[in-house]
Amino acid sequence: MMIIRAVKQEEYSFIENFVSEIFKNTSYSDGVVEKALVREIREKQYYIPQLDLVAEKNGEIIGHCILSKLPISNQCESEVLMLSPVSVAINMQRQGVGKFMLQEGIKLATDRGYKGIIVEGDFRYYRRFGFRTSTEFGIYASKKNLPPSKEYLMAMELCKDGLKDICGEVDYTIYQSLTH
Repeated sequence: MMIIRAVKQEEYSFIENFVSEIFKNTSYSDGVVEKALVREIREKQYYIPQLDLVAEKNGEIIGHCILSKLPISNQCESEVLMLSPVSVAINMQRQGVGKFMLQEGIKLATDRGYKGIIVEGDFRYYRRFGFRTSTEFGIYASKKNLPPSKEYLMAMELCKDGLKDICGEVDYTIYQSLTH
């Protein structure tokens, strides 16, 4: 059986390496940025330990995702979350681990009263969870960190009209690891 739980402090470096290894196996990353991002999120005021999550099966960590506070145009940082990075063990991909992990993460974020989640990634994947192009909500990528196309920056409301009064810019320069 698969369980979702918060990462323990003694697992931090294991998780950083786990994330790095997974992204190293993609065509678009060497894993360095994602590893640095996980570490940096944990060091900043945006970190929420209860939303730094692992998927575990038979005592083995097979997935990780982290939801952290994200200011939109330097505001609303206690209302909106960033989902990034999301990692699933290579031998466990396409087996529902990511889906299970994200559904649990979304539920936990909703239960904690957050209004929305922002994610940058493959829209074909994230749409199935209810994410829509962020511009539909009036949330735009900063000129400093434009995604490959606007469809890659997505948002999702966690409650009715959750993002109605939240609009502006997603600026990742709060993280040095994402500043190219």
